[in-house]
Amino acid sequence: MPTVREIARDFTALLRAGQFEAAGERYWAPDVTSIEPAGSARGMCAAVTGVAEVRRKCHARFAATRIDELGIDGPFVTGNQFALFLDLMIADPLGSTRYPFSEIALYTVRDGRIAEERYFHD
Repeated sequence: MPTVREIARDFTALLRAGQFEAAGERYWAPDVTSIEPAGSARGMCAAVTGVAEVRRKCHARFAATRIDELGIDGPFVTGNQFALFLDLMIADPLGSTRYPFSEIALYTVRDGRIAEERYFHD
C-alpha cells in the first residue's frame, strides 16, 4: 500500500497536469466525503458522500467555468493528512470573464485512499 506521502505526491502531480478527474478516480475511497464551507458560493452542498456524489459535485463546480491558470503549493504531509494551497484563475467558457480563486484543500487518507477532502475558501 502506498504511503500518505506517495499518494500526496502522485495526486498533486495529476492535478498539476490538469488531470483532476483522474486524480479523484484513482484515489477516492468508495465512501469519500467532500466538504465545502457552509453557505459556499456556486450553490454547492456543504458536504456530499460517495464517489458518485463527489463526481457530480465536481462536474457541477466546473460546468460553467474553466481553469486558465493553476498554481499549487504542497503537498504538506502530516500523519494521515496532506494539504495543498491552490491558486487558480477561473474563466467562463468563452474567456470573457476571469477571476482569481484561492483555496486550501485538506485530504485525509485511510487505507491508501482519500477518505475526506475538505476545502477552505471565501
